[in-house]
Amino acid sequence: MTREELARETAGRTGLTIREVQSVIVTFLDVIRETLCRGESVFLRGFGSFSTKKGSARRVRDPRNDGIMVIPARFRPVFRPYPLLRDAVQNSLAPRTRVAFFCIGYPDAKSVSITGSFNSWDETGSLMQKLPDGSWFAELVMSSGQAISYSFMVDGVRRQDPAYPSGTTGVSKRQV
Repeated sequence: MTREELARETAGRTGLTIREVQSVIVTFLDVIRETLCRGESVFLRGFGSFSTKKGSARRVRDPRNDGIMVIPARFRPVFRPYPLLRDAVQNSLAPRTRVAFFCIGYPDAKSVSITGSFNSWDETGSLMQKLPDGSWFAELVMSSGQAISYSFMVDGVRRQDPAYPSGTTGVSKRQV
């Protein structure tokens, strides 16, 4: 996405003109650049931080005379995304896979749900279906390659998955 495309998209979402948005973008980037040039950092909550980092001096081969030359240390800008941005990018671009969860041993329970790191520990977000044999089942679509922490909520009480125990915390861990 170019700066112009970004301005056009932002203008469409905010109702501002493209020219106004372009002015804001240019000013925004100027402020970040000026702040970094003073050696300070810029923190954008929920997005990431911009800062500077000093690299180390290094020795390399001099192509003119086959000797060694020293490249002095340089400062460079660094961007570190915050977990919210990192997770959003991962969740939207990673391959998806279906993950089956079975909860066995609670045939008399009235409701069972699965809660975990994948749904912000929402106790009502992923209800499980009761099977004829008394076990509970849920199939969720998740990003491949992630490690998840989860537990079952059986009638409002947190229970660990006996198939994937992980200690006394009541939370199971599993690679998807």
